[in-house]
Amino acid sequence: MFAKQLKHLTCLPILLTLCITSQTAQAVFIDFDDIVAPPANPFGCETVEPCGLILSNEYESKGVVFGNSGWLVGQVLPDGTNQNQVFGTNGISLNFVGALPNFISFNVDSPFQLEASYFSVYGENNDLLFVQHSSGWTGVEETSTPYIQGELVSIYSNTRIKGIYIESLFNLRTGPTIDNLTFEYRTVPEPSAVLLFLVAIAGLVLGRSRYWQK
Repeated sequence: MFAKQLKHLTCLPILLTLCITSQTAQAVFIDFDDIVAPPANPFGCETVEPCGLILSNEYESKGVVFGNSGWLVGQVLPDGTNQNQVFGTNGISLNFVGALPNFISFNVDSPFQLEASYFSVYGENNDLLFVQHSSGWTGVEETSTPYIQGELVSIYSNTRIKGIYIESLFNLRTGPTIDNLTFEYRTVPEPSAVLLFLVAIAGLVLGRSRYWQK
């Protein structure tokens, strides 16, 4: 009889997981490899044709628009696929449209791959919510950490995010590069709702266990 009860109890983690994940919207992923990046030097366009690609609304249908500060740079691999990143002149401005996210992640590198990159996060009313930074030198020993190349940065807000501005510590003419952008709106069940859910499932398990005792 105990084995039968245990069998039903093992379903609880699975059902709880399904309950939580069902409240999470599907994430949008952009690796920037779907567009051919024209060969160009952002600081010498008068001598290069075509003159590169400054991203703007190419990904608006996916929910993000770039300010006039992000260049698509990359190469075509031998197999014919693209390997691209977004390169910032000074910084990279991301503006979200449609259903605004509250979770964003991407890989980032600073110009010298030594200093930290900074992320200014703005809310629905374009108000500054907070500033976050990556690993690397922050200019202060106490807050600096060893630099991580291609670091995966995750940004989470309790409220929806309208935009992010990405810049390096030194804010030079050459800014950070980002790749593999992911964003979504994540909801977390209220503790009371989770408790009610567990109580309801426990009731079902106990009911079934009494049935098997008959």
